[in-house]
Amino acid sequence: MSVIKTSVFQLLEQFPDRGEDIKQLFRESREFQSMCEDYRQCAEALQHWNQSNGKEAPIRRQEYESLLEELVDEIWQYLDNPLFNA
Repeated sequence: MSVIKTSVFQLLEQFPDRGEDIKQLFRESREFQSMCEDYRQCAEALQHWNQSNGKEAPIRRQEYESLLEELVDEIWQYLDNPLFNA
């Protein structure tokens, strides 16, 4: 089995029922690998802003929460793509 990069672990936790699909897509698609990395970076930034007490923290939290939702929607679209599931 190939080594799964750190960027995919959070997706495996977020989508536990789609673990095998995620692993396969990660091995086969550079676009999906990029999505995994974007998700990881966004989740880390959100965690940072959730722990911050700075005056800009609420705005940044909202921005990263929205971005993370968009990424999750995009990942679901990728996972539910009939071409992938064929």
